[in-house]
Amino acid sequence: MFTTYLVVSLCALAGVSCFLIGALVQQHLSYKKIKSVMVTDSYVYHCRQNIFESLSFLGVKDNITRLSNATPRNTESDSVRKSYSLIEQFALWSRIKAYRAIGRGSYTDTKYNHIADIMKYGFPGLDEIHVYKNFVLSYDRRNRIAHWVCEHLTGDCLTMKDTQKLEKPKAYISDVTIPQMFSADMRDFKNTQFVGGHLASPHNYGCDVVKFLETYKFPNIVPINRKLKNHVWQRLENYVRDMSLEWGSIYVYTGPIFMPQRITFRNWSTRYHVIGMNTVAVPTHFFKIIIRDTTLDNELPFMEGYVVPNAYVDKEMDLLSFLADIRDIEHFAGLRFCDGLQRDRLDLPVSRPSMTDLEQ
Repeated sequence: MFTTYLVVSLCALAGVSCFLIGALVQQHLSYKKIKSVMVTDSYVYHCRQNIFESLSFLGVKDNITRLSNATPRNTESDSVRKSYSLIEQFALWSRIKAYRAIGRGSYTDTKYNHIADIMKYGFPGLDEIHVYKNFVLSYDRRNRIAHWVCEHLTGDCLTMKDTQKLEKPKAYISDVTIPQMFSADMRDFKNTQFVGGHLASPHNYGCDVVKFLETYKFPNIVPINRKLKNHVWQRLENYVRDMSLEWGSIYVYTGPIFMPQRITFRNWSTRYHVIGMNTVAVPTHFFKIIIRDTTLDNELPFMEGYVVPNAYVDKEMDLLSFLADIRDIEHFAGLRFCDGLQRDRLDLPVSRPSMTDLEQ
């Protein structure tokens, strides 16, 4: 009789163990599949935390942060932890323990922890990604400019000032991670009608001298019409900063567009200037997309898209004149942004930027 109970218990234990192992393996495979898909699908990337929570082992969710009187936690590290299956967490835990056991200190690399914060709404494209302290960009080697730049602006950084004096460098800074043959240099901007413009503005980062100087690196520089830079484009940048001060946190995507022109009824052609010996491409237009978090759970973020021609335009022209459909920006820029509630549907007023214009 005892032998029978022992055999039954062992069989039940083996069955439960096989079930748990199968569940863990299935969770691990599902996590890997989601991670491979979210690299190319910005919507999946945006919803990744909800998906990971639904796949958490035995449906366990962290409800502590939803309590109004809960103790504040490190939500960034918590979201990173949720993006790993239990098998991956165990493998990482074992690796960290082994790393510390041999006396080499902490295994965790915090150098790129800020990427998840900047790229909350996904990567519009994945061509040659470069990560900086204050922004992330995708670089176009053929045109010697960026495909897009993404930055996360907070009101704190706009109101604080670094104790060190912020001095504009005498020349733009080369990025050693990009081969010189695929990069612009200062000579390319001499004797042309175009000047160097910033996709990520240095005036967004007066709180940190390192962040400020990084905006002067060549991957962040594009040829822009001088009068456009000093008037309409500057007003648009000021409007972005005003939004950041008003809402506390916004996400901004900025980049070039090479818009086609109609030649005949059915024929179109893309024509644009190149400058300098490095043949730096001059965009025909620029886009800027502003994303603001919603305060409602499971709601899409608020979005505004602007397209400005790279030419002289009336400096008094209303910024509403440049409001564009984000799907059109995707079409002409060859990028994919997350879904959101666009401004033209929100009927929000556009106020003239109140910040003092800053010379660049």
